[in-house]
Formats: sequence, structure tokens, C-alpha cells
Amino acid sequence: MTKRRATRISTFGSQLTAIVSVTLVLLILGILAVIGMAGRSGADALKSNLGFIVKLERNVTDQNINRLKQLFNTAPYVGSYVYSSAEDILAAESQYLGEDIASLLDVNPYGAEFDVKVSPTYACVDSIDALAIVLGADDAVESVLTESTMIAAVNSTLGRASWILLAIAAALLVISVILINNTVHLAVYSRRFVIHTMKLVGATGGFIRRPFVLTGAFNGLISAVIASALLIAMLAYGANIDPFIGACFSWQSCAMVMCLMIVVGVVICTLASLFATNRYLRADYDDMFMK
Repeated sequence: MTKRRATRISTFGSQLTAIVSVTLVLLILGILAVIGMAGRSGADALKSNLGFIVKLERNVTDQNINRLKQLFNTAPYVGSYVYSSAEDILAAESQYLGEDIASLLDVNPYGAEFDVKVSPTYACVDSIDALAIVLGADDAVESVLTESTMIAAVNSTLGRASWILLAIAAALLVISVILINNTVHLAVYSRRFVIHTMKLVGATGGFIRRPFVLTGAFNGLISAVIASALLIAMLAYGANIDPFIGACFSWQSCAMVMCLMIVVGVVICTLASLFATNRYLRADYDDMFMK
């Protein structure tokens, strides 16, 4: 009776250890995935603020202005734009300088302009420079001002950050697979004599594998659900502390991450249980005393 009780405690303890270990590993992977998606959203938001300024001729007609507005409304490369008339720019500059520029010069030195923000797909130096050349050839356009140096610096920084984050994610994924495999292997190791006993009474390999594989899949599912719940709690707590944190994360992307955590947890635990069970199915009795 005492031995049976000790065996039950050992089995329960090994399963609990496996669930806790896999939960922590999946939680770390989930946090990294959410940070990666938030970084991607932030990069798209940053790229959406890149663009160029189209300065119009001073004698531009309303027809040409409306034509350009229609062009920017339908062009796929335009994320958003703001039109400022010559009077709007004059008023803004006069307010900034604290003096009435029109009274000093007796003329409005400014012309109308479009402040165009490109879509993230076109937020690169080559695309913006090509668009500037095309728009600069328009008769209603005086010049197109771009910030190629800043755009190149932004894209270079985002590219390096993406590669660094990808390398960290790959390293953590490999470490996670190894840790989960070792954890599941230890859980199966605690029941290796059960496997050997079932072999002695004539149980088939499939019959022996089935409970271990199902247990592994169940442990992976429970671990992923717990990790998802912890991740939701962390994100909700962070959003409650600072609204900016909540704005960085999309709940749709978080739901995708949680579904991915469930798939990864179930698949890795199932495969690890299958490999560990097969190892002890092929082992002799003497090998049962070896890890």
C-alpha cells in the first residue's frame, strides 16, 4: 500500500513538473511573439509617418489642386495626406514667428503644398525618390521635398532590429524544444517500468504508446492554456498601468499568438512523448536503470 501510494505521488509529481515547466517555456515564447508583433506594428506606424512634401506653383489653379487631391485619394502609395493652402501656411508661419509676415512683405511668399505620407509598402528611399521624380514633372508642382537620409536611417535601424529579434526568437525556440523534450522525457522515465511490465504481458507497441502520447498532448494543451491565461493577465495589467502599452498590442495578434502557443505545446509534447516512449519500448530491462 505504501509503495503504491509513493508511485502515485511520483507520477503526479512528474506530470505536475512537466506542466509547470512547459507552461513557463510557452509563456516566454508567447511574450517574445507578442513583443515581435508589437514591434512590427510600431515599425508600420513609424513608416506611415514617412513621406514627402509636394510644393505647388503659386499660380496653381483650383482645377489642378482638385486633380492632385483625386490622385492622392486613389493612389496605392499614399497612406494619408494633408493639403495646406498658401493662406494656411502664411497664418501658421506668422503665429510661429509672432509677426504678421504679410504686412511686412506686402505679399504672401508661400505657395500651397501637400504633405504626403506614404503607405508602409512604399516607405523606402527608392520608392519615394521615384515618386518624387514623377510628381516633380507635373506642371502644377514646383518641387518635391524628400528626406532620403532619414528614411534610409529608419529602414536600416528597423532591419537590424528585425534580424536581432528573429535570431533571439530562433535561439529561444531551439532552447524551448530541448527543455520541453527533456521535461517530457523525465515524465515518461518515471513510468519506464510500467512500459516494461506492459511489454512482458504482451501489450502491443501502439497500445503502450497511446496513453503516454495522449497524456503528453493533454499536458501540452493544459500548459498552453495556462500560459495563454498568464499572458492575457500580463497584457491586461500592463494596459491598465500604461495605456501606451495597450495601444502597442492588438488583441487579434494576441489571439493568434495564443493559438500558436496551443499548437506548439500540443505538437512538441506529443512528439516528445512518442519519442521517449519508443525509446523505452526498445530498451531491455537492464537499460531501465539508465537515463
